[in-house]
Amino acid sequence: MEKIVHGLPDLGAPLPVTAPGVPWIPAGLVWSPRWVLLHLIEETARHAGHADILREALDGATCWTLMAAAEGWPARPGDDQAGE
Repeated sequence: MEKIVHGLPDLGAPLPVTAPGVPWIPAGLVWSPRWVLLHLIEETARHAGHADILREALDGATCWTLMAAAEGWPARPGDDQAGE
């Protein structure tokens, strides 16, 4: 993906319509590579957040607790120890 992005001459240039006549894509809608990249980041962050909420509901571990366990950071007072 990085090679593709670096190969684009202009992130603001309109992209060609890849599926003309698709009912859920309004006629005349034009996306740019910049819009597509930002949309991918937004969707990844949204769904990663959903997964984090589900994981925390299952095991009670917070992000800090998991990162501390993975990185070998010392436990902070009051942090739960789930996920270790």
